Amino acid sequence: MHSYLELFLEYLKSERNASPNTVQSYSSDLQDFFAHVDVNSEVAEEKITGYLEILKNKNFRETTMKRKISALKQFFRFLSAEGLVGENPMIFIRQPKYRRALPKIISEDSVKKLRGATTGFSAEEQIRSDLILYLLYGSGLRVSELISLKMNSFAENKFIRIFGKGRKERIVPITHQVVELLEQWKDIKPTSVWLFPSKNPEKHITRQRIFQLIKKIASLSGVDPTKVSPHVLRHAFATHVLDHGADLLSVKKMLGHESISTTEIYTHVSRAKLKKVVNEFHPLGNKNLSK
Repeated sequence: MHSYLELFLEYLKSERNASPNTVQSYSSDLQDFFAHVDVNSEVAEEKITGYLEILKNKNFRETTMKRKISALKQFFRFLSAEGLVGENPMIFIRQPKYRRALPKIISEDSVKKLRGATTGFSAEEQIRSDLILYLLYGSGLRVSELISLKMNSFAENKFIRIFGKGRKERIVPITHQVVELLEQWKDIKPTSVWLFPSKNPEKHITRQRIFQLIKKIASLSGVDPTKVSPHVLRHAFATHVLDHGADLLSVKKMLGHESISTTEIYTHVSRAKLKKVVNEFHPLGNKNLSK
Protein backbone atom coordinates (compact mmCIF):
# COMPACT_ATOMS: atom_id res chain seq x y z
CA MET A 1 0.00 0.00 0.00
CA HIS A 2 2.91 2.36 0.67
CA SER A 3 4.15 1.90 -2.89
CA TYR A 4 0.61 2.66 -4.10
CA LEU A 5 0.80 5.96 -2.24
CA GLU A 6 3.83 6.98 -4.29
CA LEU A 7 1.93 6.17 -7.49
CA PHE A 8 -1.05 8.18 -6.30
CA LEU A 9 1.03 11.23 -5.39
CA GLU A 10 2.75 11.09 -8.77
CA TYR A 11 -0.69 10.92 -10.42
CA LEU A 12 -1.77 14.05 -8.51
CA LYS A 13 1.30 15.95 -9.66
CA SER A 14 1.49 14.82 -13.28
CA GLU A 15 -2.15 14.30 -14.27
CA ARG A 16 -4.16 16.41 -11.85
CA ASN A 17 -1.63 19.25 -11.81
CA ALA A 18 -2.07 19.50 -8.04
CA SER A 19 -0.08 22.12 -6.15
CA PRO A 20 2.79 21.07 -3.85
CA ASN A 21 0.66 22.03 -0.83
CA THR A 22 -2.19 19.80 -2.00
CA VAL A 23 0.14 16.87 -2.64
CA GLN A 24 1.71 17.31 0.80
CA SER A 25 -1.72 17.45 2.42
CA TYR A 26 -2.83 14.21 0.75
CA SER A 27 0.43 12.53 1.67
CA SER A 28 0.15 13.56 5.32
CA ASP A 29 -3.48 12.45 5.63
CA LEU A 30 -2.88 9.08 3.99
CA GLN A 31 0.24 8.36 6.03
CA ASP A 32 -1.81 9.05 9.15
CA PHE A 33 -4.32 6.47 7.90
CA PHE A 34 -1.52 3.94 7.34
CA ALA A 35 -0.24 4.56 10.88
CA HIS A 36 -3.59 3.57 12.39
CA VAL A 37 -4.75 0.79 10.05
CA ASP A 38 -3.17 -2.49 9.01
CA VAL A 39 -2.75 -1.97 5.28
CA ASN A 40 -0.70 -5.12 4.73
CA SER A 41 -3.94 -7.05 4.30
CA GLU A 42 -7.14 -6.10 2.48
CA VAL A 43 -8.54 -2.73 3.49
CA ALA A 44 -12.28 -3.29 3.92
CA GLU A 45 -14.98 -0.78 4.83
CA GLU A 46 -14.80 -1.88 8.49
CA LYS A 47 -11.19 -0.69 8.70
CA ILE A 48 -12.18 2.69 7.26
CA THR A 49 -15.04 3.17 9.72
CA GLY A 50 -12.78 2.09 12.58
CA TYR A 51 -10.23 4.71 11.57
CA LEU A 52 -12.90 7.40 11.32
CA GLU A 53 -14.09 6.50 14.81
CA ILE A 54 -10.53 7.04 16.07
CA LEU A 55 -10.50 10.49 14.48
CA LYS A 56 -13.89 11.29 15.97
CA ASN A 57 -12.68 10.35 19.45
CA LYS A 58 -9.72 12.69 19.01
CA ASN A 59 -12.21 15.54 18.53
CA PHE A 60 -10.90 16.62 15.16
CA ARG A 61 -12.76 19.52 13.61
CA GLU A 62 -15.41 18.60 11.06
CA THR A 63 -13.43 20.35 8.33
CA THR A 64 -10.38 18.19 9.14
CA MET A 65 -12.54 15.05 9.08
CA LYS A 66 -13.95 16.06 5.72
CA ARG A 67 -10.47 16.64 4.29
CA LYS A 68 -9.19 13.26 5.50
CA ILE A 69 -12.23 11.43 4.11
CA SER A 70 -11.78 13.25 0.81
CA ALA A 71 -8.14 12.11 0.67
CA LEU A 72 -9.18 8.49 1.27
CA LYS A 73 -11.92 8.69 -1.37
CA GLN A 74 -9.51 10.06 -3.96
CA PHE A 75 -6.85 7.48 -3.08
CA PHE A 76 -9.09 4.42 -3.28
CA ARG A 77 -10.86 5.71 -6.37
CA PHE A 78 -7.45 5.91 -8.04
CA LEU A 79 -6.50 2.40 -6.87
CA SER A 80 -9.81 1.02 -8.09
CA ALA A 81 -9.47 2.70 -11.51
CA GLU A 82 -5.94 1.31 -11.86
CA GLY A 83 -7.07 -2.19 -10.88
CA LEU A 84 -4.82 -2.22 -7.83
CA VAL A 85 -7.63 -3.12 -5.40
CA GLY A 86 -10.57 -5.46 -5.86
CA GLU A 87 -13.32 -3.37 -4.31
CA ASN A 88 -13.35 0.28 -3.34
CA PRO A 89 -13.94 0.36 0.45
CA MET A 90 -14.97 4.03 0.32
CA ILE A 91 -18.09 3.55 -1.85
CA PHE A 92 -20.54 3.72 1.05
CA ILE A 93 -18.58 6.13 3.25
CA ARG A 94 -20.28 9.51 3.39
CA GLN A 95 -18.90 12.90 4.27
CA PRO A 96 -20.15 14.21 7.63
CA LYS A 97 -22.73 16.96 7.36
CA TYR A 98 -21.63 20.16 8.97
CA ARG A 99 -22.61 23.76 9.06
CA ARG A 100 -20.04 25.94 7.40
CA ALA A 101 -18.74 28.46 9.93
CA LEU A 102 -19.09 32.10 9.02
CA PRO A 103 -15.73 33.60 8.08
CA LYS A 104 -14.07 35.88 10.59
CA ILE A 105 -13.79 39.43 9.35
CA ILE A 106 -12.90 42.87 10.63
CA SER A 107 -14.78 46.10 10.08
CA GLU A 108 -13.95 48.72 7.48
CA ASP A 109 -13.00 51.02 10.36
CA SER A 110 -10.48 48.45 11.63
CA VAL A 111 -8.96 48.16 8.16
CA LYS A 112 -8.60 51.93 8.07
CA LYS A 113 -6.72 51.79 11.37
CA LEU A 114 -4.38 49.11 9.97
CA ARG A 115 -3.64 51.26 6.93
CA GLY A 116 -2.70 54.19 9.16
CA ALA A 117 -0.46 52.19 11.48
CA THR A 118 2.60 51.96 9.23
CA THR A 119 3.53 55.65 9.43
CA GLY A 120 6.18 54.94 12.08
CA PHE A 121 8.05 52.49 9.84
CA SER A 122 11.09 53.40 7.78
CA ALA A 123 10.21 54.66 4.29
CA GLU A 124 11.14 51.35 2.65
CA GLU A 125 9.33 49.23 5.24
CA GLN A 126 6.22 51.42 5.04
CA ILE A 127 5.96 51.08 1.27
CA ARG A 128 6.41 47.31 1.44
CA SER A 129 3.92 46.92 4.32
CA ASP A 130 1.30 49.12 2.67
CA LEU A 131 1.69 47.20 -0.59
CA ILE A 132 1.16 43.92 1.25
CA LEU A 133 -1.93 45.28 3.02
CA TYR A 134 -3.46 46.63 -0.18
CA LEU A 135 -2.89 43.37 -2.04
CA LEU A 136 -4.41 41.24 0.72
CA TYR A 137 -7.37 43.52 1.42
CA GLY A 138 -7.64 45.33 -1.92
CA SER A 139 -7.46 42.27 -4.17
CA GLY A 140 -8.36 39.43 -1.80
CA LEU A 141 -5.21 37.38 -2.34
CA ARG A 142 -4.40 34.26 -0.36
CA VAL A 143 -1.12 34.56 1.53
CA SER A 144 0.37 31.75 -0.62
CA GLU A 145 -0.54 33.76 -3.73
CA LEU A 146 0.90 36.96 -2.28
CA ILE A 147 4.32 35.57 -1.44
CA SER A 148 4.68 33.88 -4.85
CA LEU A 149 4.03 37.05 -6.85
CA LYS A 150 6.76 37.95 -9.31
CA MET A 151 7.60 41.29 -10.86
CA ASN A 152 6.09 40.11 -14.14
CA SER A 153 2.81 39.10 -12.47
CA PHE A 154 1.36 42.55 -13.13
CA ALA A 155 -0.24 43.43 -16.46
CA GLU A 156 -0.66 47.00 -17.70
CA ASN A 157 -0.72 48.32 -14.12
CA LYS A 158 -4.35 47.18 -13.92
CA PHE A 159 -4.36 43.47 -13.13
CA ILE A 160 -2.43 40.68 -11.44
CA ARG A 161 -2.00 37.31 -13.04
CA ILE A 162 -2.34 34.77 -10.23
CA PHE A 163 -1.84 31.02 -10.06
CA GLY A 164 -4.07 29.86 -7.24
CA LYS A 165 -5.03 26.44 -5.92
CA GLY A 166 -4.23 23.65 -8.35
CA ARG A 167 -2.16 26.13 -10.38
CA LYS A 168 -5.38 27.55 -11.81
CA GLU A 169 -4.82 30.94 -13.36
CA ARG A 170 -7.03 33.95 -12.74
CA ILE A 171 -6.78 37.67 -13.40
CA VAL A 172 -7.51 40.02 -10.49
CA PRO A 173 -7.81 43.82 -10.68
CA ILE A 174 -5.62 46.00 -8.48
CA THR A 175 -6.45 49.28 -6.78
CA HIS A 176 -4.90 52.62 -7.71
CA GLN A 177 -3.07 52.53 -4.35
CA VAL A 178 -1.31 49.33 -5.42
CA VAL A 179 -0.30 50.93 -8.72
CA GLU A 180 1.24 53.90 -6.89
CA LEU A 181 2.97 51.77 -4.24
CA LEU A 182 4.25 49.36 -6.86
CA GLU A 183 6.04 52.16 -8.71
CA GLN A 184 7.69 53.30 -5.47
CA TRP A 185 8.58 49.74 -4.44
CA LYS A 186 10.23 48.98 -7.79
CA ASP A 187 12.75 51.75 -7.19
CA ILE A 188 13.89 50.58 -3.76
CA LYS A 189 13.32 46.81 -3.55
CA PRO A 190 16.28 44.38 -3.76
CA THR A 191 16.98 43.07 -7.23
CA SER A 192 14.96 39.89 -7.56
CA VAL A 193 12.32 38.22 -9.74
CA TRP A 194 10.09 38.11 -6.65
CA LEU A 195 7.88 41.04 -5.71
CA PHE A 196 8.70 40.43 -2.04
CA PRO A 197 12.12 38.79 -1.88
CA SER A 198 13.54 37.23 1.25
CA LYS A 199 16.95 38.18 2.64
CA ASN A 200 18.20 35.79 0.00
CA PRO A 201 16.91 37.54 -3.18
CA GLU A 202 16.69 34.17 -4.92
CA LYS A 203 13.81 33.25 -2.60
CA HIS A 204 10.52 34.95 -1.77
CA ILE A 205 9.34 36.13 1.64
CA THR A 206 7.86 33.41 3.87
CA ARG A 207 4.26 33.00 5.00
CA GLN A 208 5.46 33.29 8.60
CA ARG A 209 7.01 36.70 7.93
CA ILE A 210 3.75 37.97 6.43
CA PHE A 211 1.82 36.75 9.48
CA GLN A 212 4.32 38.44 11.81
CA LEU A 213 4.08 41.70 9.89
CA ILE A 214 0.26 41.74 9.94
CA LYS A 215 0.24 41.05 13.70
CA LYS A 216 2.76 43.86 14.25
CA ILE A 217 0.67 46.32 12.24
CA ALA A 218 -2.45 45.28 14.16
CA SER A 219 -0.71 45.88 17.50
CA LEU A 220 0.38 49.34 16.41
CA SER A 221 -3.09 50.19 15.11
CA GLY A 222 -4.93 49.27 18.30
CA VAL A 223 -6.81 46.46 16.57
CA ASP A 224 -6.75 43.14 18.46
CA PRO A 225 -3.90 41.14 16.79
CA THR A 226 -5.67 37.85 17.55
CA LYS A 227 -8.47 38.94 15.24
CA VAL A 228 -6.28 39.85 12.28
CA SER A 229 -4.48 37.60 9.80
CA PRO A 230 -3.87 37.56 6.04
CA HIS A 231 -6.92 35.33 5.56
CA VAL A 232 -9.10 37.60 7.69
CA LEU A 233 -8.15 40.44 5.33
CA ARG A 234 -9.19 38.25 2.37
CA HIS A 235 -12.52 37.57 4.09
CA ALA A 236 -12.92 41.29 4.78
CA PHE A 237 -12.27 42.09 1.11
CA ALA A 238 -15.04 39.72 -0.03
CA THR A 239 -17.56 40.86 2.57
CA HIS A 240 -16.92 44.58 2.12
CA VAL A 241 -17.16 44.58 -1.69
CA LEU A 242 -20.45 42.65 -1.43
CA ASP A 243 -21.68 45.17 1.16
CA HIS A 244 -20.95 47.91 -1.36
CA GLY A 245 -22.93 46.26 -4.15
CA ALA A 246 -20.54 43.90 -5.98
CA ASP A 247 -22.22 40.90 -7.62
CA LEU A 248 -21.53 37.40 -6.34
CA LEU A 249 -20.15 35.99 -9.61
CA SER A 250 -17.52 38.76 -9.89
CA VAL A 251 -16.39 38.16 -6.30
CA LYS A 252 -16.22 34.41 -6.97
CA LYS A 253 -13.90 35.03 -9.93
CA MET A 254 -11.69 37.42 -7.99
CA LEU A 255 -11.33 35.01 -5.07
CA GLY A 256 -10.67 32.03 -7.34
CA HIS A 257 -13.39 29.86 -5.81
CA GLU A 258 -14.32 26.59 -7.52
CA SER A 259 -17.98 26.85 -6.58
CA ILE A 260 -20.19 29.85 -6.08
CA SER A 261 -21.56 28.16 -2.95
CA THR A 262 -18.18 28.87 -1.33
CA THR A 263 -18.54 32.55 -2.13
CA GLU A 264 -22.14 32.65 -0.92
CA ILE A 265 -20.94 32.29 2.68
CA TYR A 266 -20.02 35.98 2.54
CA THR A 267 -23.62 36.93 1.79
CA HIS A 268 -24.55 35.34 5.13
CA VAL A 269 -22.07 37.67 6.82
CA SER A 270 -23.71 40.63 5.10
CA ARG A 271 -27.14 39.42 6.22
CA ALA A 272 -25.88 39.09 9.80
CA LYS A 273 -24.67 42.68 9.60
CA LEU A 274 -28.04 43.86 8.29
CA LYS A 275 -29.82 42.04 11.11
CA LYS A 276 -27.56 43.73 13.66
CA VAL A 277 -28.31 47.14 12.10
CA VAL A 278 -32.07 46.53 12.25
CA ASN A 279 -31.91 45.36 15.87
CA GLU A 280 -29.81 48.33 16.86
CA PHE A 281 -31.45 51.18 15.00
CA HIS A 282 -35.01 50.22 14.04
CA PRO A 283 -37.64 51.48 16.53
CA LEU A 284 -38.97 47.93 16.86
CA GLY A 285 -35.49 46.45 17.25
CA ASN A 286 -34.59 44.46 20.38
CA LYS A 287 -32.27 47.17 21.68
CA ASN A 288 -34.88 49.94 21.42
CA LEU A 289 -37.72 47.83 22.78
CA SER A 290 -35.71 47.19 25.94
CA LYS A 291 -35.43 50.90 26.71
